[in-house]
Amino acid sequence: MANSRTMERKTPDVTSGVAAVRRNFWQPATAMRFAFFGTEIVAAILFFAQAAPILSGPAFLLILLTGLMILAEFYPIKVYGESNISLALVPMMAVIVLFGVGGAVVAAPIDAIAIAAARKRFDIRLAHNVAMLTIVYTAAGSVYALVGEVSPAEMHFMLIPATLAATGIAFTLSAIMLGAVLSLMAGQSMRSSWDHHAWLAPHYMALGFIGLALALSYVSLGIFGIVAFLTPAATVRFAMKQYVDKTKDQVTALAEQNSALTRANIEVVRMGDELRQSYDGTLEALVNALDARDQETKGHSLRVSKYMMDIARELGVIEDSTEWLDMQRGSLLHDVGKIGVSDGILLKPGKLTDEEWKLMRLHPEIGYNMLRQVKFLEGPAEIILAHHERWDGKGYPRGLFEDEIPLGARIFPVVDTFDAMTSNRPYRKALSTQEALNEVLKHGGSQFDPRVVEAFLDVYDIWVRKWAELHEDEESVIWMPKAA
Repeated sequence: MANSRTMERKTPDVTSGVAAVRRNFWQPATAMRFAFFGTEIVAAILFFAQAAPILSGPAFLLILLTGLMILAEFYPIKVYGESNISLALVPMMAVIVLFGVGGAVVAAPIDAIAIAAARKRFDIRLAHNVAMLTIVYTAAGSVYALVGEVSPAEMHFMLIPATLAATGIAFTLSAIMLGAVLSLMAGQSMRSSWDHHAWLAPHYMALGFIGLALALSYVSLGIFGIVAFLTPAATVRFAMKQYVDKTKDQVTALAEQNSALTRANIEVVRMGDELRQSYDGTLEALVNALDARDQETKGHSLRVSKYMMDIARELGVIEDSTEWLDMQRGSLLHDVGKIGVSDGILLKPGKLTDEEWKLMRLHPEIGYNMLRQVKFLEGPAEIILAHHERWDGKGYPRGLFEDEIPLGARIFPVVDTFDAMTSNRPYRKALSTQEALNEVLKHGGSQFDPRVVEAFLDVYDIWVRKWAELHEDEESVIWMPKAA
């Protein structure tokens, strides 16, 4: 039976030894196990003692059907995972139809022993299986006898509901008893056990009616009827086994392919992470090189990037999304276009002339043209091109207006202004955070996106706390006395 073998897989060995029994007997769980198994074994002995003496019928037929049952236990149909479907119910149902309860109680222990022999597991579970199958098939045989006729002379209608009732009680009772065992031994709920085995119900019903057909073949044609019946049945069983084996091979192959794909995906993700870290490391090295060229703004790009991501988070940008990474990289590389600006202009200590300002204002387009050819920097390139645009449309290089400006390029002017005003320059001291805050608020709705300014207010206190850490490499800065 599939139930018995399922129990064998799930039920752990019962602790043996007098000392262990004495030590654990009075524990509630152990006492319940003793009570259950004791009741089960006593009931099986009583049923056997009562029903075995009334056994009658051809001995060779009972031996033949019992032999078929043993054969079925040794050659079950394997299905997915560790589950097996035994065909032993077919000859057992034939025994119930032809011999009644007496045949059932004799055949049940033999079936249990066959299960143990097929699995090479002669332990405490054998006693449970003998008791359980004796009870189950005694109940099935009794129900069959109440509804139908034992050893019928011919086919008649009542054999069908009798078989249906006997098969139903056999499945239900075995499932309940198995669930009780799993509950006591493994702590598995009865409902969980039932859900696990409910799929076997249709197979039970089908095998029960095949058993009825086997019995009627004998009633009609004698031993030749059994032979005639078994020939196509054996062919069908062989075909079923081939189908299941083939399907199992396909499922196994798919599982292996899926496992390989999973491993490959993990490796791709790992390599992607490494590549991303390599990209980010390269970008930071480039930014450091740019900052080294212009000592006046040393550390500016890294600080602006940190500030920018605080506002992006406040505005609901999802971390590590494409939009997030574009903003992060765009803020880091916003001044990369200054590579194309001569040192004479970039490092000029005084004010720039109008012509020099025209050349300086080319750096967004220079940076854009440098980066847009790199696939993973296309998004950052758009932010770099627009990072000097204004909310009121008076920025450069394209004069974009309000939402025409990419979100990253709308956040950037706020953080760039805040960092520039709160950093020391050769020509002025850093402003206080309050002064910088007032300046940002003053230009909200003109130079800056009002929604970004509102988000800036939400993170302002965080930035004040971050300032000392982010400017720790600026030796000449005196910050705290100026903070508001």
